[in-house]
Amino acid sequence: MANEIGNDVKVPLWKNPFAIAFLTGAAVLTILPLLQHQVMRAPPPIASLGSWHLVDQQGQSIGDDTLKGQVWIASFFFSRCPSVCPAQQADFRKILGHVADLRDDDKKPIRLVSFSVDPEFDTPAVLQAYAAKLQAPDQWSFVTGDQTALTDLLVKRMMVDIGERRALPGSPDLFDIGHVERFVLIDQNGDVRGFWGTDELARGNLINAARLLWKRGPEI
Repeated sequence: MANEIGNDVKVPLWKNPFAIAFLTGAAVLTILPLLQHQVMRAPPPIASLGSWHLVDQQGQSIGDDTLKGQVWIASFFFSRCPSVCPAQQADFRKILGHVADLRDDDKKPIRLVSFSVDPEFDTPAVLQAYAAKLQAPDQWSFVTGDQTALTDLLVKRMMVDIGERRALPGSPDLFDIGHVERFVLIDQNGDVRGFWGTDELARGNLINAARLLWKRGPEI
Protein backbone atom coordinates (compact mmCIF):
# COMPACT_ATOMS: atom_id res chain seq x y z
CA MET A 1 0.00 0.00 0.00
CA ALA A 2 2.84 2.37 0.83
CA ASN A 3 4.41 1.81 -2.58
CA GLU A 4 1.14 2.41 -4.36
CA ILE A 5 0.63 5.70 -2.52
CA GLY A 6 4.21 6.74 -3.24
CA ASN A 7 3.79 6.05 -6.97
CA ASP A 8 0.71 8.26 -7.09
CA VAL A 9 2.51 11.31 -5.65
CA LYS A 10 3.33 13.88 -8.35
CA VAL A 11 6.67 15.69 -8.28
CA PRO A 12 6.23 19.49 -8.17
CA LEU A 13 7.07 21.23 -11.45
CA TRP A 14 9.93 23.16 -9.91
CA LYS A 15 11.53 19.86 -8.83
CA ASN A 16 11.00 18.06 -12.15
CA PRO A 17 14.43 17.81 -13.87
CA PHE A 18 12.88 17.57 -17.33
CA ALA A 19 10.80 20.71 -16.78
CA ILE A 20 13.81 22.56 -15.37
CA ALA A 21 15.94 21.60 -18.38
CA PHE A 22 13.22 22.70 -20.81
CA LEU A 23 12.68 26.06 -19.12
CA THR A 24 16.43 26.69 -18.85
CA GLY A 25 16.92 25.95 -22.54
CA ALA A 26 14.05 28.22 -23.52
CA ALA A 27 15.46 31.05 -21.39
CA VAL A 28 18.92 30.68 -22.93
CA LEU A 29 17.55 30.69 -26.46
CA THR A 30 15.59 33.84 -25.67
CA ILE A 31 18.29 35.77 -23.83
CA LEU A 32 21.42 34.75 -25.79
CA PRO A 33 20.57 36.67 -28.99
CA LEU A 34 19.89 39.76 -26.90
CA LEU A 35 23.23 39.43 -25.12
CA GLN A 36 25.04 38.87 -28.41
CA HIS A 37 23.43 41.99 -29.83
CA GLN A 38 24.66 44.00 -26.85
CA VAL A 39 28.27 42.73 -26.85
CA MET A 40 28.92 42.77 -30.62
CA ARG A 41 31.09 45.73 -31.47
CA ALA A 42 33.09 46.77 -34.51
CA PRO A 43 36.76 47.60 -33.92
CA PRO A 44 37.13 51.14 -32.55
CA PRO A 45 38.32 53.98 -34.80
CA ILE A 46 42.08 54.06 -35.29
CA ALA A 47 42.55 57.22 -37.34
CA SER A 48 40.53 59.76 -39.29
CA LEU A 49 41.29 60.20 -43.00
CA GLY A 50 40.07 63.78 -43.02
CA SER A 51 39.57 65.60 -46.32
CA TRP A 52 41.04 64.05 -49.47
CA HIS A 53 40.35 64.01 -53.20
CA LEU A 54 41.69 61.78 -55.98
CA VAL A 55 40.23 60.41 -59.25
CA ASP A 56 38.70 57.07 -60.20
CA GLN A 57 38.87 54.99 -63.37
CA GLN A 58 36.17 57.16 -64.94
CA GLY A 59 38.20 60.31 -64.35
CA GLN A 60 35.63 61.37 -61.75
CA SER A 61 36.54 62.90 -58.40
CA ILE A 62 36.46 60.51 -55.47
CA GLY A 63 37.15 61.47 -51.88
CA ASP A 64 35.79 61.98 -48.40
CA ASP A 65 32.75 63.85 -49.70
CA THR A 66 31.72 61.20 -52.25
CA LEU A 67 32.22 58.33 -49.77
CA LYS A 68 30.69 60.06 -46.74
CA GLY A 69 28.00 57.97 -45.06
CA GLN A 70 29.29 54.83 -46.73
CA VAL A 71 31.17 51.81 -45.40
CA TRP A 72 34.07 51.05 -47.71
CA ILE A 73 37.06 48.76 -47.88
CA ALA A 74 40.44 49.69 -49.36
CA SER A 75 43.08 47.61 -51.10
CA PHE A 76 46.39 48.51 -52.75
CA PHE A 77 47.79 47.42 -56.11
CA PHE A 78 49.24 48.56 -59.42
CA SER A 79 48.21 47.40 -62.87
CA ARG A 80 51.65 46.12 -63.93
CA CYS A 81 52.24 44.20 -60.69
CA PRO A 82 54.03 40.92 -61.52
CA SER A 83 53.45 39.23 -58.17
CA VAL A 84 50.65 39.38 -55.61
CA CYS A 85 48.22 41.90 -57.10
CA PRO A 86 46.17 39.69 -59.46
CA ALA A 87 45.38 37.12 -56.76
CA GLN A 88 44.87 39.83 -54.16
CA GLN A 89 42.36 41.73 -56.29
CA ALA A 90 40.54 38.48 -57.10
CA ASP A 91 40.19 37.83 -53.35
CA PHE A 92 39.14 41.44 -52.84
CA ARG A 93 36.30 41.03 -55.31
CA LYS A 94 34.94 38.05 -53.34
CA ILE A 95 33.95 40.41 -50.54
CA LEU A 96 31.12 41.82 -52.64
CA GLY A 97 29.41 38.46 -52.80
CA HIS A 98 29.14 38.43 -49.01
CA VAL A 99 27.54 41.87 -48.70
CA ALA A 100 25.23 41.81 -51.73
CA ASP A 101 22.22 41.10 -49.49
CA LEU A 102 22.65 44.40 -47.60
CA ARG A 103 20.06 46.55 -49.28
CA ASP A 104 18.25 49.55 -47.89
CA ASP A 105 16.88 52.60 -49.68
CA ASP A 106 18.21 54.79 -46.87
CA LYS A 107 21.73 53.32 -46.85
CA LYS A 108 24.49 53.30 -49.41
CA PRO A 109 25.97 49.87 -50.25
CA ILE A 110 29.39 48.77 -49.06
CA ARG A 111 32.03 49.81 -51.60
CA LEU A 112 35.44 48.53 -52.61
CA VAL A 113 38.18 51.06 -53.35
CA SER A 114 41.51 49.92 -54.85
CA PHE A 115 44.32 52.48 -54.70
CA SER A 116 47.14 52.34 -57.25
CA VAL A 117 50.65 52.74 -55.84
CA ASP A 118 51.94 53.51 -59.36
CA PRO A 119 49.93 56.64 -60.25
CA GLU A 120 52.40 57.84 -62.89
CA PHE A 121 51.52 54.87 -65.11
CA ASP A 122 48.06 54.03 -63.77
CA THR A 123 46.07 56.85 -65.33
CA PRO A 124 42.26 56.76 -65.28
CA ALA A 125 42.32 55.27 -68.80
CA VAL A 126 44.69 52.48 -67.72
CA LEU A 127 42.57 51.77 -64.65
CA GLN A 128 39.39 51.74 -66.70
CA ALA A 129 40.86 49.01 -68.91
CA TYR A 130 42.05 47.17 -65.80
CA ALA A 131 38.58 47.35 -64.24
CA ALA A 132 36.99 46.13 -67.48
CA LYS A 133 39.36 43.16 -67.55
CA LEU A 134 38.25 42.26 -64.02
CA GLN A 135 34.59 42.90 -64.92
CA ALA A 136 34.42 45.13 -61.86
CA PRO A 137 30.89 46.12 -60.78
CA ASP A 138 29.83 49.72 -60.19
CA GLN A 139 30.53 49.64 -56.45
CA TRP A 140 34.23 48.92 -57.04
CA SER A 141 36.40 51.98 -57.70
CA PHE A 142 40.04 52.08 -58.87
CA VAL A 143 41.80 55.20 -57.69
CA THR A 144 44.81 57.20 -58.87
CA GLY A 145 45.93 60.81 -58.79
CA ASP A 146 48.78 63.08 -57.79
CA GLN A 147 51.65 61.14 -56.21
CA THR A 148 51.99 63.57 -53.31
CA ALA A 149 48.28 63.51 -52.50
CA LEU A 150 48.17 59.73 -52.80
CA THR A 151 51.17 59.25 -50.51
CA ASP A 152 49.73 61.68 -47.99
CA LEU A 153 46.47 59.73 -47.85
CA LEU A 154 47.84 56.20 -47.82
CA VAL A 155 51.04 56.56 -45.79
CA LYS A 156 50.35 59.43 -43.42
CA ARG A 157 46.63 59.02 -42.82
CA MET A 158 45.74 55.41 -43.62
CA MET A 159 49.06 54.23 -42.18
CA VAL A 160 50.02 51.76 -44.91
CA ASP A 161 53.52 51.36 -46.30
CA ILE A 162 54.51 51.98 -49.92
CA GLY A 163 57.99 50.94 -51.01
CA GLU A 164 60.28 52.28 -53.69
CA ARG A 165 60.14 50.99 -57.25
CA ARG A 166 62.54 48.05 -57.54
CA ALA A 167 63.80 46.61 -60.82
CA LEU A 168 63.45 42.86 -61.31
CA PRO A 169 65.83 40.69 -63.34
CA GLY A 170 64.80 39.50 -66.79
CA SER A 171 63.41 42.63 -68.41
CA PRO A 172 64.07 46.38 -68.23
CA ASP A 173 60.31 46.90 -67.92
CA LEU A 174 59.86 44.40 -65.10
CA PHE A 175 59.71 45.94 -61.63
CA ASP A 176 57.93 45.75 -58.32
CA ILE A 177 56.61 48.29 -55.84
CA GLY A 178 56.32 47.14 -52.27
CA HIS A 179 52.86 47.73 -50.79
CA VAL A 180 50.84 46.41 -47.92
CA GLU A 181 49.02 43.12 -48.53
CA ARG A 182 46.08 43.98 -46.31
CA PHE A 183 42.57 45.31 -46.62
CA VAL A 184 41.49 48.38 -44.65
CA LEU A 185 37.96 49.02 -43.34
CA ILE A 186 36.69 52.62 -43.26
CA ASP A 187 33.40 53.59 -41.64
CA GLN A 188 30.69 56.10 -42.56
CA ASN A 189 32.61 58.92 -40.86
CA GLY A 190 35.79 58.32 -42.82
CA ASP A 191 37.56 56.68 -39.85
CA VAL A 192 39.89 53.68 -40.22
CA ARG A 193 38.45 50.76 -38.23
CA GLY A 194 41.08 48.09 -38.80
CA PHE A 195 43.45 46.14 -41.04
CA TRP A 196 42.88 42.56 -42.19
CA GLY A 197 44.92 40.02 -44.11
CA THR A 198 43.81 38.67 -47.48
CA ASP A 199 43.37 35.03 -46.47
CA GLU A 200 39.90 33.53 -46.17
CA LEU A 201 39.69 33.65 -42.37
CA ALA A 202 40.80 37.28 -42.21
CA ARG A 203 38.39 38.25 -44.99
CA GLY A 204 35.57 36.61 -43.06
CA ASN A 205 36.35 38.71 -39.98
CA LEU A 206 36.57 41.83 -42.13
CA ILE A 207 33.22 41.09 -43.75
CA ASN A 208 31.58 40.59 -40.34
CA ALA A 209 32.91 43.94 -39.12
CA ALA A 210 31.81 45.71 -42.31
CA ARG A 211 28.32 44.20 -42.11
CA LEU A 212 28.03 45.24 -38.46
CA LEU A 213 28.98 48.84 -39.30
CA TRP A 214 26.52 48.92 -42.19
CA LYS A 215 23.66 47.58 -40.07
CA ARG A 216 24.24 49.47 -36.82
CA GLY A 217 26.22 52.55 -37.82
CA PRO A 218 29.65 53.92 -36.88
CA GLU A 219 28.79 54.66 -33.26
CA ILE A 220 28.72 51.00 -32.16
